[in-house]
Amino acid sequence: MDEVDFVNAAQGGADNTMIYMRLGPVPILLMPYLGALKAWAWAPIFRVFGVSALTIRLPAVLLAALTLLIFYVAMRDTLGRLWAATVVWIMAVDPANLFPSRLDWGPTVLMHLFQAAILALWFSNREKAEPWKPALILICFALGFFDKFNFIWIVSSFVVGVLLFYPDSIRALWRLCPRFIRWLAVILILIGLFATLYLILPLLLHFRPIKTHIGLPLMWAGLLNTLSGRAVALFIFGDAKEIIPVATFWLIISDFYLALACVFSPASSPRARENRKHGFFCLLIGFLIFVQIAITPWAGGPHHHSMIFPLPLLAFAFLTKSLYAQLATKNLQRFAVLLLGSAAVCLFFINVNNTAVYLSRLRWDSHYQARWSPEIYSLSQYINEHGSEVQAVISADWGLHNQLHALAPRKIRKRMRDFWPLFSRLGQENEEKQTAMLHFIFPEDKVFVLLFPASKEIVPEARRNFLASLASHPELQSRLAKEFWLGNEKIYELYEVTRNSDGR
Repeated sequence: MDEVDFVNAAQGGADNTMIYMRLGPVPILLMPYLGALKAWAWAPIFRVFGVSALTIRLPAVLLAALTLLIFYVAMRDTLGRLWAATVVWIMAVDPANLFPSRLDWGPTVLMHLFQAAILALWFSNREKAEPWKPALILICFALGFFDKFNFIWIVSSFVVGVLLFYPDSIRALWRLCPRFIRWLAVILILIGLFATLYLILPLLLHFRPIKTHIGLPLMWAGLLNTLSGRAVALFIFGDAKEIIPVATFWLIISDFYLALACVFSPASSPRARENRKHGFFCLLIGFLIFVQIAITPWAGGPHHHSMIFPLPLLAFAFLTKSLYAQLATKNLQRFAVLLLGSAAVCLFFINVNNTAVYLSRLRWDSHYQARWSPEIYSLSQYINEHGSEVQAVISADWGLHNQLHALAPRKIRKRMRDFWPLFSRLGQENEEKQTAMLHFIFPEDKVFVLLFPASKEIVPEARRNFLASLASHPELQSRLAKEFWLGNEKIYELYEVTRNSDGR
């Protein structure tokens, strides 16, 4: 699963599980669009403390907490401490922040960290312009893009927003820097632009022919489900019945009306104008990211839409603070405080409810989607204890190999094979090719084959083809060696397969 895709690379990459490209022995890309930055960051943790659920997840949770602190710093000087603290408290219990962070599903934790750092540095630069702040923003651009190439959605949206709303800062920065630094920056930006195009264009050309047209209504529904926490809960548990989804919708609608109100009510003070500008800036970034997701092949999942978090909330905070500063009388200010306070309390408690619903499901006896079941630890323990008794441990369906490979000791990892692609196409081959493939998959020795049970398969044809191959090739002797259950649900099946020494 996504949260362990980086583990093999972080351990040095004894094999090529989830390693797409190396520079010598060093893993560089985990996938064509996913860099090894997280693997590099977690490598010393695994070296000192080993691989476990704690060492995989706790650093991600701590980075998510650091992200909240950075967002607080970003808003403190412009909104004030009370407003900034209120917004961060709402974010702290927001399921769109908590749900993916525990599992770093997507992955999203480093993405949000760099996003927060970029916004904090830019807002700080607006308060006091210094050349090192844009330089750090460029470094965050590079790190975020290397972490995952779709970070380019944030980069391009941020650049467009800065050019539209803050041209004065660009001119001031240009004048502030010596000529050598200016041209060095231009050269580095051009190199980065060409490198980005070199890496991204082949992916777009590769994926475009098989892009399914999701449509804007479904994209919009996907955004609302993601920011309310429903999408991740559905993915992990299979249902999200008790999660309240309406808050995100009304937050975005409120942003729209606040933006209209700001357009037709000129700001009198510099601070109010600055906050209004920040609000429009956050709205534009969120909108442009959404548009890029909509037009990008294979995009549209919750791990993509989560990039828009927490821009609607930030826009709401900046725009309301700008309008609040325009209120001339004490009575209007009191009414505004009551209205905004009620909205903040409602949003906070809806987030608390949604998060509590999610946390209440994190029990051993809860229903989980099979690929997220905690029973994986029992299966892993069994494989680690008995894997040395067989020549190979074969995952015949998608989503098993990476998890077991990450939790296995080195000697067992060497025996693990991810053969679901072979099993998924086995039924399409002629008899001669099938026989050759089965000779490759099943050597003349005992192997373990791991599957999800019927109705829980990720790739149904892989299970079908595996069972059919056993039935049609009598030289393959098999037995269902063990089943793994969580409550009343069967989650995994472990088959023991042996090829007869005289089998052909």
